[in-house]
Amino acid sequence: MDKNQKFLKIGSTIFKVLAWASVAIGVVSAVIIFIGGGTPQAPRTTGLIGLLLGVVYFFIFYTASCVISILLEIRTKIDKA
Repeated sequence: MDKNQKFLKIGSTIFKVLAWASVAIGVVSAVIIFIGGGTPQAPRTTGLIGLLLGVVYFFIFYTASCVISILLEIRTKIDKA
């Protein structure tokens, strides 16, 4: 496995970690805002927006990770052929 493949494999893992971290941060921030009751500057709907953004970032990061993994598999199959 050359350096580029190692870098991409590490990048794929980092994107998966970022995906799960974004969901966790989104959920935690939404719960904090919902429990805190919101203020005029940050109403409760802000919690929904935080949760929605966490889910959106999850899909973006996880999709990037899957694309990198698929590209690595294609490269491996081409090298074997």
